[in-house]
Amino acid sequence: MKARPGVPPLDLTLEVQGHTPIYLQVSQELARWLKSDGARPGTALPSERDLARHLGVSRVTVRQALSLLSTQGLLERRRGSGTFILPPGPPPRIEHPLGTLTSFSEDMRARGLTPGAKILDFALGAASPQEAMTLGLGASSRVYRIRRLRTADGAPLAVESSVLPEEQVGQVSEEGLTDQSLYALLAARGLLPVRALRHLRAVNADREHASLLGVRPGAALLMTERVSWTASGQPIEMGNAHYRGDRYDFLMELLPTEAGTAANAQT
Repeated sequence: MKARPGVPPLDLTLEVQGHTPIYLQVSQELARWLKSDGARPGTALPSERDLARHLGVSRVTVRQALSLLSTQGLLERRRGSGTFILPPGPPPRIEHPLGTLTSFSEDMRARGLTPGAKILDFALGAASPQEAMTLGLGASSRVYRIRRLRTADGAPLAVESSVLPEEQVGQVSEEGLTDQSLYALLAARGLLPVRALRHLRAVNADREHASLLGVRPGAALLMTERVSWTASGQPIEMGNAHYRGDRYDFLMELLPTEAGTAANAQT
């Protein structure tokens, strides 16, 4: 890309892949470049128009990607001046929209981070009554119970526990879940979740979670409980996750109901 005066040339390419939103793929590619030797703090990026033209995407897509990177502390957007590269700072907080159904690995790669997984527990056994009811299974069905420590660039961020129905997902190996995301495995088998119900609450770290996540016992964690469904309406996964409260923010967009909008218009 030809740079404007004072703007470094960007070695950027984009090959749209998979189900990941395009703006996340753009932010991932930009984050990769921002961590390279070619990015110097204090210098400006090319304009939104130039970036959009070079990558073959819309300006709205570029704007979404730049906004995401700004919230991560990688860029600073100055009104009337442009977008500037910020110097490295403390680890940024991770903002995850509650309405977005993406995997941990997908989220981290979109932020230019390398996701990792360490298997803590892996077992195949009879489904409990609660598991069978939630996943729509028979009394004799078996489930995989998987517990993993999730990392980004080697730093522990979350402990995830998942329950998968064996009769739907087939054979699952411990090694396979170390090298790829759970959602990638499900997608490869035509079982990608398209809908999920998630409960979020605050908890305090017990000694085990504190040790795994590198925080003190009693530290604030965010815990989610979820059930996910495929496009056919089949429950495919249930589980929970404990996230570091000092690194994670969950975002929720609020919109008025149709009734509320109509009432406001009449006042």
